[in-house]
Amino acid sequence: GGLQSIPSLAFPGGALIGCAAGFMNVPKIKGTHTAMKSGMLAAESTFHALMNNNASTAAAAAGAAYERAMENSWVYDELRAVRNIRPGFQYGLVA
Repeated sequence: GGLQSIPSLAFPGGALIGCAAGFMNVPKIKGTHTAMKSGMLAAESTFHALMNNNASTAAAAAGAAYERAMENSWVYDELRAVRNIRPGFQYGLVA
């Protein structure tokens, strides 16, 4: 998990939410709070897209809004701050 392993979050007919998307804070070995927040943002984005668009354009609008919401949330800020922790241990603890 972590910021460097997050794929595109939305695709035709679906979205990656929660643990499936890899929202894990590697140094803390925690990700429940980030997974829950991604679900909340996906639900909010979908709701707003359904209220503001017709049925044929709502799915595309929801996917784009979800990705924007995640990029602007504290989840990305938290993951961006620790993004290079795991690659730093590629060869183990070498002094």
